[in-house]
Amino acid sequence: MIRVARGATGFWGQGDDPVPQVDVVAFKTACHVAARSIGATVGEVTSAGVTPSFHTALITAPGIRSTVLCHEVLPVVAFATRSPQAGVPLADFTSPPAWADAFERGGFRLLDVEELSMPLAVVDTSELAEAELEQVRYWRPSTVGELMFNWWD
Repeated sequence: MIRVARGATGFWGQGDDPVPQVDVVAFKTACHVAARSIGATVGEVTSAGVTPSFHTALITAPGIRSTVLCHEVLPVVAFATRSPQAGVPLADFTSPPAWADAFERGGFRLLDVEELSMPLAVVDTSELAEAELEQVRYWRPSTVGELMFNWWD
């Protein structure tokens, strides 16, 4: 069983200590290092805001088009086959590509499809703050990926 870390939803309650934010510059740097390693380029990097709970970057090269998702709070990175659409739950996660080790060297943990697809019903959510659990009850995500990479407001 995996444990979902506090901050995974991107929420915290009034009076709670705010959760630290991921260093967006470190994410951008890791994207550029990864792209250079395969002769690719980094497209626009979109920062998280009120929604979504994640930053995105598009890495492209001939035959390669990879959307990189970086959680706003936790230093984790996931990959998707398509760019996210506002308000639409992400469901097309892919395994980290061979060139993703640049993110690990940059201090990020790579999330695999198995973990992101894990049903929330079999995950330990005991570390989540009460405000996060309220959001989970309201939005009813079915997987770890839906919980972590969300458009909740």
